[in-house]
Amino acid sequence: AVRLACFAALRLAGCTFTEPAEGAMGGSDDQAYYEAVPDGDEKHGKGQNYQMPENPTPEDYMMHPYRSLKHFHDVLISNFGWKFAVQIGVMYMFVKGLLNAVLGLMKLSYCKKTLDIDGNACQTMMAVAGTPWAIKGAIGVLSDAYPLFGWHKKSYIICVAFLGTFAFTALAALPIKSAAMAGCLMFLANMQIATCDLLCEGKYAELMQQKPHTGSTMVSYVWGCFQVGALIASIFVGPVADHYDPQIIFWFCIPLAASILVPTSLGYLSDERVPLDKRGLDWDLLNEHPYLVAFCLIMASVAFGNALIDLFFFDAHFWQMIYCVVSCVILSILAFRWLPPHLARCNFYMFISCVLYINISGAQDFWFTGDQKCVPGGPSFDYTYYNTYASLVGSITGWIGIVMFQAIMSDWNFRTLFWVTTLIQIIASMFDMVMIARLNIEWGISDKAAYMFGDAVIGNVVGMFGLMPMLVLTSKLVPKGLEATTYALLAGFQNFGGVVSSQIGIYATQYMGIETKEPCNFDNLNVLVLVCHCLLPLIAIPLTFLLIPNKKMTDSIIDENGAEILEDDAHLKNPA
Repeated sequence: AVRLACFAALRLAGCTFTEPAEGAMGGSDDQAYYEAVPDGDEKHGKGQNYQMPENPTPEDYMMHPYRSLKHFHDVLISNFGWKFAVQIGVMYMFVKGLLNAVLGLMKLSYCKKTLDIDGNACQTMMAVAGTPWAIKGAIGVLSDAYPLFGWHKKSYIICVAFLGTFAFTALAALPIKSAAMAGCLMFLANMQIATCDLLCEGKYAELMQQKPHTGSTMVSYVWGCFQVGALIASIFVGPVADHYDPQIIFWFCIPLAASILVPTSLGYLSDERVPLDKRGLDWDLLNEHPYLVAFCLIMASVAFGNALIDLFFFDAHFWQMIYCVVSCVILSILAFRWLPPHLARCNFYMFISCVLYINISGAQDFWFTGDQKCVPGGPSFDYTYYNTYASLVGSITGWIGIVMFQAIMSDWNFRTLFWVTTLIQIIASMFDMVMIARLNIEWGISDKAAYMFGDAVIGNVVGMFGLMPMLVLTSKLVPKGLEATTYALLAGFQNFGGVVSSQIGIYATQYMGIETKEPCNFDNLNVLVLVCHCLLPLIAIPLTFLLIPNKKMTDSIIDENGAEILEDDAHLKNPA
């Protein structure tokens, strides 16, 4: 749903998308089925939608889904080519969709059934595994500045695809019982997914700029492929984990990881090779934006350092937390010194809001799925319910969140959006506290019904409410000409905020004496949820008024030169 949210955010930010120009489909017969109905500025192609004829027949209604799909296919292929469509389809259905979803869904069952480790070790392993998502900025700088073997994207994708395929093969074939070893291999797997995602995203964004008349066609295709892949993963991971050793799922991942090698090697990415005389490190690019480049590299080094500390001092959760907190302070200071003030303030808010909602998934996941010996009278969810059913419901509610956001909140003030989202997030956590205290049973509400009102339903809606304004705000903050670099930097910084949140959560779980393996002890779990998911996030509310601009989502925040528009000047850029 993130892909759809990105598109919606760009629309809210004021970006316009136009429909294909006449003849763009190469004389497709669909021209006879659909009429271009202008509802906006026709000269600039705004607001043109393809609709059925004025007097549709029953056949028109019956054929509408097919003709809509065929029209979409014709626009996609005629503008981007079938080869690039295959490249993007493989990437976002198999690699980003299936592989990424599989890793996220099977982590709990893999930790409990295969590795036989506790919640803290599982969460530490996943912190190591997720590190590549925090270094996307450095990956982008490297690929832009140095064409490996003459290619800015193709060679990097092929290299990380081999690493990812090797990692999944090792995870499937080796009798791994070490959480640290599993974390290293998952690091390589995520390195493939994160790198391929970044580079393919950069390429299709480049082509979309060259073909603005295609509108949202490519974004919709990317999102559709991603959703199909994630849906397939959610359907089979839970039942397989219930009936078999989850390790066998990695065998299924091997061909998926290798699949990206085929279209990329055949040149379907359309990545042009750099001439011999222009190869080497592009110092001009690095010198043009030294602070952005330096910040990306430092952040990557810090994130990578955190992974090394986790691996070599796997159980030293206190020192892991100290490292992350100190790194957090240093990166925040550098951000305020090197980034434009308005960008630094908003970036810090989005980062600290991730940190303040402390990740205690290791304790919560083990409580929800613990057997009756470990959690007497607990819900004892199986993986089919916890992974499959909850994920399917979560996808639906994520959609509802997008629709509600656009219908109700699209013209709200940024500050209002962020503090309201924080409050709703806290309310969702209270449903978890109700379950942990077993109050839902006293009230006659089953665990499965109660859980659906917590993380599975409200959590996903809140996730969309939080994601959409972040995307809109980011799109309004990036300086012109630095969109890709700035997006990668902000995404990496926020992802590192998730790492910091996880490391603090691991130590907090240990400090509260929670034990997720027999003899289990969840006596203080509700106190932990109260502090980490209800009290600490409240700190973000006053920060909203200090760090977030007092602007509506329809207002401009920076001018054409990248300078912040002050409130006194806002009426000049946003006339009534």
